[in-house]
Amino acid sequence: MVGGLAVCSGLIDLIGHGADSSTLLITGSGMGLLGALLFGRVTGPDKARPVDIIAATTLAMTLGILLVAGLYVMTGAAQRPDDALFEATTGITTTAMSVIDPTGLGYGLRFLRSGSQWLGGFAALLVGIVILPFFGFGREFADRSSSGGFRPLAPDEMSATRNILRLYIPGTGLIWGGYMFAGMSAFDGLLLAMSTVSTGGFTNGANEFADPSVQWVAIVGMLLAGSSMVTLWHLVVGRGGLHRQTGLTMYLGLHVTGVLLLVLLSTGIDLAAARRLLFVVAASVSTTGFPMGVPVGWPAAAPVLLLLLVSIGAMSGSAGGGFQIRQHRALMKLALREMARQLHPRAVLKVRLAGRVAGEDTLRQIVVLQFLFVAVIFSTAFLVAVFGLDLASAISAAVHATATAGPVRGLDGVMVDPTEWSRSVRLALLPAMVFGRLSIYPAVVAVAALLNLLRDKARVRRRYRAHRHGGSL
Repeated sequence: MVGGLAVCSGLIDLIGHGADSSTLLITGSGMGLLGALLFGRVTGPDKARPVDIIAATTLAMTLGILLVAGLYVMTGAAQRPDDALFEATTGITTTAMSVIDPTGLGYGLRFLRSGSQWLGGFAALLVGIVILPFFGFGREFADRSSSGGFRPLAPDEMSATRNILRLYIPGTGLIWGGYMFAGMSAFDGLLLAMSTVSTGGFTNGANEFADPSVQWVAIVGMLLAGSSMVTLWHLVVGRGGLHRQTGLTMYLGLHVTGVLLLVLLSTGIDLAAARRLLFVVAASVSTTGFPMGVPVGWPAAAPVLLLLLVSIGAMSGSAGGGFQIRQHRALMKLALREMARQLHPRAVLKVRLAGRVAGEDTLRQIVVLQFLFVAVIFSTAFLVAVFGLDLASAISAAVHATATAGPVRGLDGVMVDPTEWSRSVRLALLPAMVFGRLSIYPAVVAVAALLNLLRDKARVRRRYRAHRHGGSL
């Protein structure tokens, strides 16, 4: 996929008479041919284990990051390999902590940059809707059955992938059309649309959201991008029942609550300032992270509120990051159930989500996921604090990286420039971005599988040495 993206970027750069077209075309073609040859020679087992699928997904994302980083180095877009690696990671993981000035790039590299986010958003949808549910995590919530005669989103793996593309590609085109209608050029609108639909957050310039009409298109786009694909699919196929989608209610309620709190806490709010606050809240909840200047009278509690919204994140089954709403609802209902059991020890109480009973295995997985989410945040915050950031900035950077929520906003409401961070700080944030984009669970399983493999090889090596030593005696 990265090879195809590079070829498309090269063609766009060639049309725009850019200087990077030959590099992108030749390298992209080589990547595509090599990938096709390797894919053709790989013969998997008749029945793959879940851990193998998850490990392969993690490996594929890591390889995609390395390939995009290589393209940045070969084209000269990044002067240092670590900057290229950081930029590629923030792109594929849709985190958008950019260290490259897009205004100095040609058409091809700008398309490559936004296209990497588009691919990362699609990969996140595959992980959340196709891979994890089909291998046990939240399986009962996967839209697989055709009850009531309505077409499900994910009856099987291949159908789920096709249906996701049927929403993802037209959604990109719809947002693209909105940006052009708002006055943007076709090319800039396309780049911003790819960043919006993937909840990526890359921008093409400092003043892209100066026009209120562009702001409104971005707000609607971020609301859609953070919504569950299952909800959007039911809306498209005419199933309806949106009023029964409790996750959607909580998702929209977070936006309303966030805006109301910011309006109440702020001073000197007019309609224009309220629109900017809605933009900031939508960028936080959907984890898109588009930059927006804060109104006058920015309250001191606002950064903490936005950090909470970022950590909660978007709906499950969306391209958004964070811990996600369904998991939060499950934890709240699980806590209420355990308190009720203290009053009624013999009562049989079930946790229901979206009209379905959540299995005990799913609830345990969500509790483990919560622990891992918090553990990744605090371990990352500790590392970046050791490498030079103050405590508040370290926690904020760790939350945004793990939630894949785009640029970090400081306590004063101003966006932080990652180029001001040291090389060690930026490198320490990379694992959190990858873990967050893969919903943490697959990445942890993949790392555990790798460690187990290395342990087994070390054990075999020790036995071989012991046997050889014994034989020589």
